[in-house]
Amino acid sequence: MKVSFKFDSEVGFISDDGKKETRFKNSIVGNEEYHSPTELLLLAMGGCSSDDVLNILKKMKKEIKSYRCEVVGEKRDTDPKLLKYGEIHYIFEGDMDPESVKKAIDLSLEKYCSVSLTVKGAGIPVSYYYTINGQDYR
Repeated sequence: MKVSFKFDSEVGFISDDGKKETRFKNSIVGNEEYHSPTELLLLAMGGCSSDDVLNILKKMKKEIKSYRCEVVGEKRDTDPKLLKYGEIHYIFEGDMDPESVKKAIDLSLEKYCSVSLTVKGAGIPVSYYYTINGQDYR
């Protein structure tokens, strides 16, 4: 696996590794139109885990009509400005039971999702809750 990017004075950074272009801001340009590297880490954690969770639920033959994921994190005020925590909110519509969803999420966050496991390995707590058809489960 290899990625690369270049500096752009209007954007911040632009990937240039032959895949579809990804733009992200840096502290020099600070373009709020693009995600910061830390926001990209939160997106990667949510995306990695969501891929696992949806695949596990599919194998369980659960019907997912729609799915959304929100990830919240906060950086420390002092350098290095590491994340204080990450919290993932999985939002489902469809025919599924809370126990199956919890099992899928736990498998992802404890066994399969390399991004969340890396974040946790750095000592950053990762928590979650989920919503099924408007009902929250914590």
